[in-house]
Amino acid sequence: MLAQTFEEFGALLSERLALPILTTEDTVRYTFYFALTATGALRPTELTLEYPHPTIAGARIDTVIRSNDGSWTAAFEFKYDRGNPGGTNQNRTQRAAKVLCDLFRLARLPSSVASDRVLIYVTDTQMAQYFRNPANRLDWLFSLSPGESYRFEASSLATYSATLNQTVGILATDCEVRAIHSMALPNNHVLVAFQVSDIANAI
Repeated sequence: MLAQTFEEFGALLSERLALPILTTEDTVRYTFYFALTATGALRPTELTLEYPHPTIAGARIDTVIRSNDGSWTAAFEFKYDRGNPGGTNQNRTQRAAKVLCDLFRLARLPSSVASDRVLIYVTDTQMAQYFRNPANRLDWLFSLSPGESYRFEASSLATYSATLNQTVGILATDCEVRAIHSMALPNNHVLVAFQVSDIANAI
């Protein structure tokens, strides 16, 4: 189901990003919902938006899916980063930290809530280059090809930048991250998707 969804999702995003229209994180999220339900494999009633996180007080998961027949449970977080309007500087370290926060929130989600936990990340050249720069020590994330995985140890966060540590805080947790999709999009954008699990239940 996800392979077909990502194919449709990528095509819809490509069409949109090629046009001179505003695209926001909400737009990315709802485009995915359309792709997910367009085949008829899922009904809108099987999607719950802003699902309360059961182990992190006050946190919510963007989307949780529970198929009516109980055959599939999944959780999704979405992130869309683009250059600031007018070309002003952005805090790329802080933005990267928020991507990690999404991964860690998913990793801390019990498997009883969702067996599949997926981060969908769309970004432009600025953040893609930041992640690929070995000096920032996050190149492991963007160097993964679909099917490859990386084990992140929370203890290693102490060696990262102070800004990243302050933003991530106590969310950091040991987890395994596996790339499941990657594609180039118009106007120097890229779509990547990662499946995440806690180490005890590694993928």
